[in-house]
Amino acid sequence: MKLSQVGERKLTYYVTKKFSIPFDDCAFLDAGEEYLLITTDMVNRKTHFPEGSTFYHMGWYAMAVNISDIAAKGGKPIAYVAAIGMPENLEKENYEEMLEGMEKCTEEYGGKLVGGDTKEADDVTIAITAFGKVRKDEAMPRKGAKPEDAVYVTGSIGRGGAALLEKNLEELLLIKPKIKEGRMLAKSKVVTSCMDLSDGLASSLYQLAKINNVGFIIYEDMLPVAEIAKKHENWLELALYYGGDYELLFTVPEEKGKELEKKMDIKRIGKVIEENKITLIKEGKEHKIEDRGYEHFRM
Repeated sequence: MKLSQVGERKLTYYVTKKFSIPFDDCAFLDAGEEYLLITTDMVNRKTHFPEGSTFYHMGWYAMAVNISDIAAKGGKPIAYVAAIGMPENLEKENYEEMLEGMEKCTEEYGGKLVGGDTKEADDVTIAITAFGKVRKDEAMPRKGAKPEDAVYVTGSIGRGGAALLEKNLEELLLIKPKIKEGRMLAKSKVVTSCMDLSDGLASSLYQLAKINNVGFIIYEDMLPVAEIAKKHENWLELALYYGGDYELLFTVPEEKGKELEKKMDIKRIGKVIEENKITLIKEGKEHKIEDRGYEHFRM
């Protein structure tokens, strides 16, 4: 069987099952009163960056996707290591521009690059490992959602998909991890589950449903769709399936959610249910939300 018939998600499940790893944005390592958070993400010029992307874009993006995982756990970034593969004919200036993108991103969101590796490769590949920390009583794992919890997202959704269609590379690649929002949610100590929306709302809901053995009802008229997405006829498709928004999706008891709404830019989009299904209420009718979104190895 080819990997294109399996997909990234199932490949990940094989690893988590074989090595008994919780399926989450970060690993949680015991560090006294805190958890040390560890996450890694790899990006490749061919698979991640549309034509016209600059090396600054690549450097920023490689850092930011890792920082977003730290944000989803309520953590604070503290350090990074970078493994970079490059072809021998790459211009030195391109490499320096990439490092500048990485540097500016860490200056914005915290933490320091403390080491790494460089090797010759067929094309540009950047693998970042990020380290963060969070108090144990503030950590926000993916597992913990309960029936009747309210479902929320930070900010707005559909921006990533619209930016991809419009070839707006600044919007698409210079993503802004929700570190501030993640810390606020963590400090509230009321969030029952949380993850980022890198793969799209639909895919993220299915991942949370699998981990928590629950379902979700989502209301179309409650979705905070970005203005850039609303200009497109397929705005709902962009909001549900395209991904690249890097907002936070989280669950919280209903009354606690109302209190959080007074303090930060979050929008309720639905609720957790016992039945293992994920549906969209549109004009009073139920529609199945499909289990799809951005996924590597898929043809």
